[in-house]
Amino acid sequence: MPRYFFDIHDGINQRDDVGTVCADLQAAALEAKRLLPAIAVNDIPNDGERQTITVVVTDEDGQAVYSAALTFVGTWLLR
Repeated sequence: MPRYFFDIHDGINQRDDVGTVCADLQAAALEAKRLLPAIAVNDIPNDGERQTITVVVTDEDGQAVYSAALTFVGTWLLR
């Protein structure tokens, strides 16, 4: 089974040097989608009202094959 790497971009680029074995590209894409909420739990913006977390999936050849993003946007409703 192929190994995929899940690089995280959230203002700081975190390269996945270990990777995860997935059955296929669809399974790797699903894993990227599952990672986003887990990362967001601990990555709430403290200095603003906007934060985007992106997971870029690369294959064993280093080719980017999938990207998933989650964006937090807060808006004050008080005047």
